Amino acid sequence: MATGWLGWSPELAWATPIPELFLAMDAKIEWAQMTNPFGVGKAKTKADKPSPSTVADKLRQALTGRQAA
Repeated sequence: MATGWLGWSPELAWATPIPELFLAMDAKIEWAQMTNPFGVGKAKTKADKPSPSTVADKLRQALTGRQAA
């Protein structure tokens, strides 16, 4: 994803921590939605975004394979 969709060099992709990659991908999606000339897709509001703790919990579950207690 980092070298293809984000257009980063392989060195930068390998040196970037996973949470930063996720943030960059989210920003790329948000930018694409905001600059879409056809208005397809819904505009995100502050209420639609998950809290940082929710994102961290989901990331921890994905990386460890454990469910939250």
